[in-house]
Amino acid sequence: KSMPKKTKKKKTKNPKKIINWILFKYFPILTWLPQYKINNYLKDDMISGITVGVMLIAQGMAYAKLAGLPPEYGLYSSGIPLFIYPLFGSSRHLGFGPVAIVSLLVSQITLSTNSAGHEYSTSEKITFSLLMAFCVGLVQISMGIIQIGFIVNFISHPVIAGFTTAAAFVIILSQIQHLLGFSVQKSHYPLLTLINYLLNLNKFKWQPFLFGSANILCLQMIKIINKVYKLEVPGPILCVILSILVTQTFRLNRFGITIQNKIPKGFPKIRGPIFNEFTKVAPVVLTISFINFLETIAIASKIGEIHGYKIVPDQELIGSGMTNLCGSFLSAFPTAGSFSRTAVLSQVGGKTQIAGLITGIVIILTYLFFTPLFKFLPNVTLASIILVSVVNLIDYKEASMLFKIRFLDFLAFTISFVSTFFIGVEWGIAIAIGVSLLIVLWFSINPPVSILGRMPGTVVYKDLKWYKDCIYTPGGILLRMDAPLFFVNSSVLVKKLKEKENEYKNSNPVNLFYVLIDCRGMADVDSTGLEVINEIKEKFNKRKIFFGLANVNERVRKLLNKIDSECGSNDTRFFLRIHDGVETAIKWKSLQLKNIILN
Repeated sequence: KSMPKKTKKKKTKNPKKIINWILFKYFPILTWLPQYKINNYLKDDMISGITVGVMLIAQGMAYAKLAGLPPEYGLYSSGIPLFIYPLFGSSRHLGFGPVAIVSLLVSQITLSTNSAGHEYSTSEKITFSLLMAFCVGLVQISMGIIQIGFIVNFISHPVIAGFTTAAAFVIILSQIQHLLGFSVQKSHYPLLTLINYLLNLNKFKWQPFLFGSANILCLQMIKIINKVYKLEVPGPILCVILSILVTQTFRLNRFGITIQNKIPKGFPKIRGPIFNEFTKVAPVVLTISFINFLETIAIASKIGEIHGYKIVPDQELIGSGMTNLCGSFLSAFPTAGSFSRTAVLSQVGGKTQIAGLITGIVIILTYLFFTPLFKFLPNVTLASIILVSVVNLIDYKEASMLFKIRFLDFLAFTISFVSTFFIGVEWGIAIAIGVSLLIVLWFSINPPVSILGRMPGTVVYKDLKWYKDCIYTPGGILLRMDAPLFFVNSSVLVKKLKEKENEYKNSNPVNLFYVLIDCRGMADVDSTGLEVINEIKEKFNKRKIFFGLANVNERVRKLLNKIDSECGSNDTRFFLRIHDGVETAIKWKSLQLKNIILN
């Protein structure tokens, strides 16, 4: 009798485990909050949170002005959103809130003109900025869920440095009106705006320039004092307090120094985005989403390295996205991780995102009770805070280093800078990304292919181009390709081999009898690459030339064995080292000569 077949029981997934996995994956706060040591951490988190909060009051209002919005919206964007990021973000030290470059991108819409050529009203600007925050949040959450955080790896550092340097100059141009005491017709092209300022210098007013210069000097002196004496004096808020006192005491608003007049007090209204205006904000949504992510992941990764924990790029997208999405209902414009505030939070001793919650409380208390104190705050003071902050974005050292070390990267930096400054921020980032992708494509299409020689007295083989004392092995071509072999670059290998064959015929008395390819740098091979290797092998086999591959990894070796089986052959020669292949080739040639003599 035949035995009855045993039916396999299907493993049922435990719903509790699935829920736990989802919670811990998408809410990183659950990993560190249960381990929070109140006695060890709370004091440091409170000190750092209050320090950053005081710093953010001034910065938030300044960046709101940069974004073309009333200053209170900088406070709204710095308060409640700081309670959202800790729930979803994977960084324990990231200072979230308004930042210069994102505010500049927001201003590309809010400070533009309508179809009639008139500036948008304040209510329209607010509508646009909140819709931008909502859309940016939605885009980033989608990117995080489908896990495309890896795209950040395609943008080279020189390209980003070029963009941020140009953006810094664009920000300076947007704020210089407060320092010079007059404004000009803004152009979509930053260079034209600069020319307009130069043509209207006869409108220059010395009072705001003098007052702004004093603010800049004050901020720089505080920076120097902090650096020399290792202090954390909040320069921006100190500058704001002094400016308010001086302006109110001497009524400087009578001398051409504009002030805020009235900043509303109280909690922001809860409102939803108005989707009818989507077509107006659409041009910058993807740009803001991308720049926001780049800036956030850059500082979060750096600070994570310092404190010994890893950042999850896809989770940062979700964290940033949720912060912007929820913030849009509470009058917050698009926000991101801040380099300066994150650095301060870390230096002062912040341990976790509890510090971020403390910062949020400081900001909320400010706009609930203390906004009337900012009535006499001069616009030129906020502009000075921005100018001093964005100077750090001008990466002239990077440009100088790239020029000396690697011209191709310097060229990428220059193209990114020029396109942003001369054409505009939106096109600038698009061109910058395009340049990065072209560089990746260039290196993919043109991988380094080296001709090897043996170092005297050793069995080590190095690139003849860089190691002049290496010995060229007679009778053979030793070649190494330092890149995966696939359809884009496989023709390069064929072309290089052909070139070396022709060179060999013209310059060597010994006939070519072996060709070896060092596959040490060949991490992978696609179907086109496999066919190319097979064709090269068959070509040399027909010509009675020994052909082999050395230092082949297991993955590539298995693929080559598979194509051998498909073609009905098993004649691909593999060697652990190049020298093993050379010795085998010489023995093979000796055996051939011996057979010829005997026959």
